[in-house]
Amino acid sequence: MASNEGLGKTIGSFGGGRAPVRLRRRQQMMLLLVMAALLTATWYIAAGLRRVYQENRAAETVTMHRPGDSYSCAETQIDPAVFTHDFGNRTQPLALVAGARIDEQDKKVRILRVEAGRAVCIRVVVPPAIPGNGAIGLDDKASAVVERHQPLAGHPGLWDSMMVDAVGASTGISVPVTMAAAPHMHMAERRAVHVYEGEVRLYDADVFAISGVVEFRDAQWNYEPPTPVPTRYAPEPIHVAVPTVIRVAVPPESRFHPRNHRALPACTRADEPGRWVAADAAAADGRDVIGLPTYRGRVWLPFECRLRELSNSEFLRCLDSERPHAPQRGGKAEAYTIHWFGDTGTRRALKKITSLGEWCSSNGAQHRQHCRCDDSGEIFPRFTGQNAVRDSLIELNDEDGGWSVRENGRVRRLAPFAPLARIYYHRWEGLSAYNGAADWRQALQPAALRAYPSADLVIVGLGTLDAALTPFLEYTQQLDDLVALLKANYPGRHVILRSPQYACCRLPAGAPLRRVQKDRNRLYGEYAARLFALRFGRLAHSWDVSQIAEALPLAVRREVSACAVSNVPAALVEVENHVLANSLCANVDPMPLYSGAHRAADSARAGGASVQELP
Repeated sequence: MASNEGLGKTIGSFGGGRAPVRLRRRQQMMLLLVMAALLTATWYIAAGLRRVYQENRAAETVTMHRPGDSYSCAETQIDPAVFTHDFGNRTQPLALVAGARIDEQDKKVRILRVEAGRAVCIRVVVPPAIPGNGAIGLDDKASAVVERHQPLAGHPGLWDSMMVDAVGASTGISVPVTMAAAPHMHMAERRAVHVYEGEVRLYDADVFAISGVVEFRDAQWNYEPPTPVPTRYAPEPIHVAVPTVIRVAVPPESRFHPRNHRALPACTRADEPGRWVAADAAAADGRDVIGLPTYRGRVWLPFECRLRELSNSEFLRCLDSERPHAPQRGGKAEAYTIHWFGDTGTRRALKKITSLGEWCSSNGAQHRQHCRCDDSGEIFPRFTGQNAVRDSLIELNDEDGGWSVRENGRVRRLAPFAPLARIYYHRWEGLSAYNGAADWRQALQPAALRAYPSADLVIVGLGTLDAALTPFLEYTQQLDDLVALLKANYPGRHVILRSPQYACCRLPAGAPLRRVQKDRNRLYGEYAARLFALRFGRLAHSWDVSQIAEALPLAVRREVSACAVSNVPAALVEVENHVLANSLCANVDPMPLYSGAHRAADSARAGGASVQELP
């Protein structure tokens, strides 16, 4: 009996007492301690890996900051060794940012920290092409043809045509960089290493990267007659040799900060450089953009001045009340009169002005051929401006817009209103021989001009068709004749020179009127601008429409340049006109003159076109 009880106690002590509970608790505590140790070890390992990653990342980048314009081309001298560098079989163009060296071994990503408006030097190195080397090479037969191409007179080192832009990562802002031949004796040789340089100034807080392409080598961009136009368009991407980005800082106290935009002075020039900013972003950050014309969801904002809302009706009232640049006359002044000479680009500008902005502003209109590109076949009731009609006298007011009352010397209609302004429009194909019997010299003879009201202001549009049709030296001689006639017939009058239209991204081929190329357009325009400034002095003004299209993102630039006759879309014409109107009426407050009915009507016209975001 007793032995059985002892056996039961012994079994109970192992099977159902308190000892097994304590054992389980000890096991759980041990498991928690092990897990805690594992978590602690994992945290330390992760922290170590993170520290190693950050150290490696830091080793791959280097931040550079210099005061003032120390990244300019003057402060970052070109390395002469680049002209004798051995590229082997490599022919890809290379970009060097802010003094980077082509033989630099350290390929860390450089971050340049610059203040808004400071210059940063960009250089592009173009190794010589290798005969017979595929897409960019030249076989013997092709080489013989290419040898006939030479740089434009006065620009002996400009062998290669390229597009270079600084593009913002978050804003999408694109700022073009104008490249010029580096001052070095090797630039005179066709088969040498070619180096080009230019400076970019950035005004918006963003991180900018350099991108670009070489469009043509071996001076093929310069198809001076009888040199043939190139037959192949194969742009080569430009590789940034030492990876570099430009981080722009715009502190709140800077006059370029968005919150200080309203404090910028009014734009008094029509050639102020600028950029395209997303309209919603510009409004959100406090910039005064209400009422400014938009293109593809963006507004054109000059860097150092401010454009104001100014409708076509307000512009016409400004011409009447302020008479910008008009000479003082005794007695009662007649309606303000502009003598305007230009090609199809001028015709499109006048269609916008005479219709008070209605032309091509309805929904879907931007897709129509005459709104997008070629309006030569459009029947426009307000004035003809095409075919045999070379001369039109247009009378305008702020309610009815403008109507031609006389064309080619014949009365067309009587205007149903008293004009606030008049425009005598002479249509030409530049100074080229394409004008035929209707030579521009005849239009500038005193007898021909006496048939129209005296001019208060003269606007001259040149370059686009001249670059397509006329050899450069012949163009310079024609310019001398034009300036002499303008000075003789318009003494003391201010003269506005409209730049050639921008064109890129395609072959300058086809019919003669369609052989346009951006570098020829630019150099023809720059020569004319220098000559006008020299001969007219303070009476000369520049209206640069080329830079407005050039600052569009590259994809949109290609689309705009696809127009074979080198016209820009009607919505872009509105922006160009707005820049001109601001330059003439910068110091006028149009609000007291502007009625609510006019504002509602103009707002309805401006709001009719649909808006498409930039890619």
